[in-house]
Amino acid sequence: MVSIEEVRVAVEKAKEMLSDSGINVEVTADQVWDWLETDLPTPDLEIGDVVLDPLVIVHGIIEIDELLKVGLSITKNLRLEHPENVEDAHLKAAKVELMVARAVGATEHLEERIKDIEQWSIDKTLTDRRRAEYEQLLAEAKRHLERLTFRCG
Repeated sequence: MVSIEEVRVAVEKAKEMLSDSGINVEVTADQVWDWLETDLPTPDLEIGDVVLDPLVIVHGIIEIDELLKVGLSITKNLRLEHPENVEDAHLKAAKVELMVARAVGATEHLEERIKDIEQWSIDKTLTDRRRAEYEQLLAEAKRHLERLTFRCG
């Protein structure tokens, strides 16, 4: 089981990455802990895996920040009670996560996220607008990866 102290360390590292990219947020480790306690839509994702990947914490921090901006609290049922707000926050978080991943040269992370975004974009419950947004995000992720591999290769 992951401790709150491990979450604090992960949040500080992620906030430093965000700050290096010009993004400052006031999200706390306690809020991230609460977020990790909500009903995650990916049952195969373990909290320990999330905490070990600072870019996934970046994603979570941005999601939380976006939800707080619209006046929501981080509760266990947030995803069920406010799915549209959570989807909006998720999309924004994914965009920021990709930008930070590119900035730190996280090629493998981008490769894995491209697979995730491909899955997100074929979700049958998506509206046409949201599907188009995810398809645009997928194209953006591929461009980020292409720029990184071109620069590194």
